[in-house]
Amino acid sequence: MIPKKIQDMLARLEPKWYDWRFKATLVVIVASAIVVPLIFLALPYLEIFNDMAVQPKGKTQSYYGQFFDEEIIVERAPVKGSMPMGFHPYPEWTKEEKDAKLAEETLFNPVEPDLKTLELGRKLFNYYCWTCHGEQGEGNGPIIGAERFPAPPSLHTETARAFKDGRIFHIITRGQNTMPSYEDKFTPEERWAIVHYVYALQRAMNPKPEDMDR
Repeated sequence: MIPKKIQDMLARLEPKWYDWRFKATLVVIVASAIVVPLIFLALPYLEIFNDMAVQPKGKTQSYYGQFFDEEIIVERAPVKGSMPMGFHPYPEWTKEEKDAKLAEETLFNPVEPDLKTLELGRKLFNYYCWTCHGEQGEGNGPIIGAERFPAPPSLHTETARAFKDGRIFHIITRGQNTMPSYEDKFTPEERWAIVHYVYALQRAMNPKPEDMDR
């Protein structure tokens, strides 16, 4: 509410100021006091002519954006030999014994066998592997039996206990006999964690002093 004294003063002005005009003018002045300084602050960061420094970009096999109702697809193929950051390709090794031996001789587990790693290995083994290998790795999982799937070799045979890190990692990665590859199921770190857990199962079932050196 405008004071009576100010109303009388405005009433004597020409052209006449009415209540709504006064309020509108006051709003414009306050808004200008806020917006104008902000404009001056933003001016140094506005690019009028940027020499095409800013333009639409699209990632390979993704989208540029949308044009009306259609999505603009980036049809450019990845550069030959390009790989995502942090990705380490596995050698072109197969299920053959010669490749398994090569993996055993050249691959070494870079993951420390701490409690966190063993728990991860246990979790993944019990989720993916126990159905065939059994909870203790004895090849007696719930889907093994007559008129079902053939039993895999026990992980507690002398041959399996002699496997080094690289061979077990290779078997998980490429598969062996009827066992399929699990490369698309586990990251390399997860596969190494399973290797540690397999050793833990072997030590639990057949403990020996030298097993503590693994």
